[in-house]
This record gives sequence, structure tokens and C-alpha cells, in this order.
Amino acid sequence: MKKKQNIREIIYVSGNEAENKCFYSYGIEFHEFMACMNNRPENLILLKHDFDNAEWNQLSRFDYVTSQRIDELINDYVYGYGDFCWVDFNIEEDLDQLTNLQIAELLFFGHLAKPLHEIPKVRFSYYAHDDGWFNKLYVTNIEEYEMMISKVIEFKLEKLTRRTFINIPRDISRVLLELTEKGLFINLSKIRKDNDIIQIPITEVGHYREMDSVYDLKDKITEYKMWLHYSKNSWKLIQEG
Repeated sequence: MKKKQNIREIIYVSGNEAENKCFYSYGIEFHEFMACMNNRPENLILLKHDFDNAEWNQLSRFDYVTSQRIDELINDYVYGYGDFCWVDFNIEEDLDQLTNLQIAELLFFGHLAKPLHEIPKVRFSYYAHDDGWFNKLYVTNIEEYEMMISKVIEFKLEKLTRRTFINIPRDISRVLLELTEKGLFINLSKIRKDNDIIQIPITEVGHYREMDSVYDLKDKITEYKMWLHYSKNSWKLIQEG
């Protein structure tokens, strides 16, 4: 059973598309990640986890979950796992076909959250600690991650305001992705509200791997010059000053 937690109001993403399409983030929990994927992965090899109802593949000796139990995993208390690491796969038969080298690559990623030689041929290689506190993610299709960031903003905003919003347009989602190359920081705790207008503060803060420092920025940053502006079913990215 998933325990209720407050919504993390900070979204931080540090990315480098040229570096193996790897992104570090704070504030995006597993259930939010899955809810905000247009085509969420349904079959996961669980490299680090504490999920009670995982299945076990005898040949590869990996725990895994399929579409039959993926919702149970999503609704579980993932924060309580501590470390949580997975990669996706297509069909159960794929697990029987893993080579010794592929198994070694997966074990290495589960242990150190980085590739031994190369990232496995999957959509996502996902490593997290304390669900939503630290996430390191390798992606195959950069556009999937781009759209996920925008969807997470909408998802959290709807929870916080009890309103519904249209999708953030592609031209803005592209800019948000580009901002991750300088450390994208979105502070939903300092939203401006004026009648039907909502403004979300955004800034660049550089690259962090220690997320305690990212969390402290919530109170240290007092001035924002970029705002994601929503009004009359329209999104705009506004630069001040």
C-alpha cells in the first residue's frame, strides 16, 4: 500500500544529451514518471527493489514485473525501498535470451548506476534513491523525456491547484529540455496566482549531484527572471528584466 506523502514542489533536472542522454533529477517520483509517460513501460527488470510480488526468471536470475502487476508496483511505497533500479524489456521471453555479457552489464548498472561498457538496448535505465529525492536516468528517445518533464509540471500543478490544464506546447517543452543543460530548477512552492493567471518560477542553477543542496535552493533563491505563464488555456514562457 502506498503511503500518502506531500507533493514535492521542486523539480530539478540536470541533463546532458551528448553524455549518453543521461539526466539527474530531484522531485519526480516513480508514480509521477509512469503517469506522465505517453506510452509507459509495462515490463521491468527489477535490479534493486523491495517489491514483494515480483516474479523471478530462472535463467537470468532477475526479478521482474509485467503489465499484470505494474500498477501494484506503481502504487507501492517505493520511497521505502531506499534504492530502486530497473530497466524495461519487451516480452518475458527476452529474459531467457540474455547473454552473459548483457547480464553483467545489468548487474553493473544496478550496482553503480552507470554502464560498464554501454547502456543496454532499452528505453530507460532508471536508478533512484529515496523515491523523488535522487534519480539518475538514461533514455534512448530524448523526445520521450522532453514530454515527460512537461507532463510532470502539469500533473503536479493539477494536484496543487485542483484545476485542469491543457498540455504545454512543444515549443515550450523543447526550451525546458534545453534548460536542463544548465540545471533546470522549477519552484512550484512560489507560484503566483492572480484570478485565472498562474505563473511558475523557473531558473538555471547549474549541475548538482547532491540533492540536499538542490533542496536548500528553494529558500536561497529569492528572485526569478523566467516564468511559465498560464492564462485562458494558453501557455507562455516569459523572461523578465
